[in-house]
Amino acid sequence: MMDPETYMLRCFQLAELAGKKTKSNPKVGAVIVHQGKIIGEGYHEKYGGAHAEINAISSVKKEHIGLIPESTLYVSLEPCNIDAKTPPCAVAIINSGIKKVVVSTLDPNPAMQGASINYLREQGLEVITGILQQRGDELLGPFRANLAHKPYIILKYAQSSDAYLGKRGKQVWLTSKETGYLTHKWRSEIDGILVGHNTVIADNPSLTTRHIAGDNPLRIVLTDNPDELKPSKLLTDEFPTLFVGTNKPNERAKNKYFLPFDRKTMKPKDLSKKLYDYGIYTLMVEGGAKTLQYFIDADLWDEARIITAPIAIESGIRAPMISGKLTQTIDVSSDYIKIIHNVKLC
Repeated sequence: MMDPETYMLRCFQLAELAGKKTKSNPKVGAVIVHQGKIIGEGYHEKYGGAHAEINAISSVKKEHIGLIPESTLYVSLEPCNIDAKTPPCAVAIINSGIKKVVVSTLDPNPAMQGASINYLREQGLEVITGILQQRGDELLGPFRANLAHKPYIILKYAQSSDAYLGKRGKQVWLTSKETGYLTHKWRSEIDGILVGHNTVIADNPSLTTRHIAGDNPLRIVLTDNPDELKPSKLLTDEFPTLFVGTNKPNERAKNKYFLPFDRKTMKPKDLSKKLYDYGIYTLMVEGGAKTLQYFIDADLWDEARIITAPIAIESGIRAPMISGKLTQTIDVSSDYIKIIHNVKLC
C-alpha cells in the first residue's frame, strides 16, 4: 500500500492536466483509493465544469461502485461547499458514502477557508489535511492571484553568466535551442505574454508557440507610441496583439486591439486589474529590463523564471535583481533555470 503522499502527488499530476482551461478557478485533482488501489480519479477540467471530486466519483467503474463507501478520497484542495456554477462537492462526497477524505490544503476563498472541512467532520467523516501542503499551495498560486482580481504574473528572462540581459539596441541570443522549446511550452500555458516598447524595437519578437504544438497566448505590448513599432511582427502579422497605452495604432492589421492605460495617472495595479478584466488570468512578462522592473518595483509579480546561460558578455543591460523563495531549479542543455516565488505567497 502506497503512502498518502504518493496519492496526493497523483492528485497534483491530474490537476495540472487542465492547463489554463480553468481560467480564474483553481486547478484541482482527486483520486479514490480502495485498499491501496486507485479505483477512480478526476480533475477540474474546465471553467464552469464538474469539479475534480465529482469527476473522480463518476469515473469509478460500475463493478467498483460498491467499494466507494470503503474507500478514501484524496483531493489537492478542500472540497467546495458552495452552490454556485456546480453543486457543492462536500454534499456529493457525503452522498457517495465515502467516510475518509485526505486534503492537501485549504481553500483560500474567504467563503471557504476550512468551512467544508468542518462540515464534513460534523457529518461524521474523517478528514486529514496538510498532506504536501507546500506543493498544494504552490498549485493554488494563480487562484490566489485571481481572487485578488489580478493575473498570476510570471517574470521570465534570460541572462548571461555575468548577469546581463543583452546589449543595448542589439539583439543577443543567449540560451540553447532546448531552452527555447521549453519557453514556448511555457507560453502555451498562459493567457497573455507582455513586452515593452523597447523590446519590440530591439528584438522584433513573434511571441508565439511556433516551436511546439500549443495555443498562442495573447501578445501584449506596453507602449504609448505604437506607430513607432512599424514594421514589427506584433503590429503587422495575423496573430492577435493587444496594445496597452495612451495611443492606439493609427493603422492596424486584423486582430490588433487597444486597451487605454496612462502610466502618468494610473498605477501598475490598475494595469493588472485591467488585464484581469480583459480575461488575462495568467500573464508572463518577458521584458525588457524597464518593463520587468516596472512590475518588480510595484511588487506585482508572483513567480520569476530566470534562465542563466553559460555566456559572458561583459557589458550591456543589467538583469534585474529578484528576491524571493527559490522553489525549483532546472538544467536544460547548457542553461540553468531558477524558479523563484514572491515571498508574499510562501
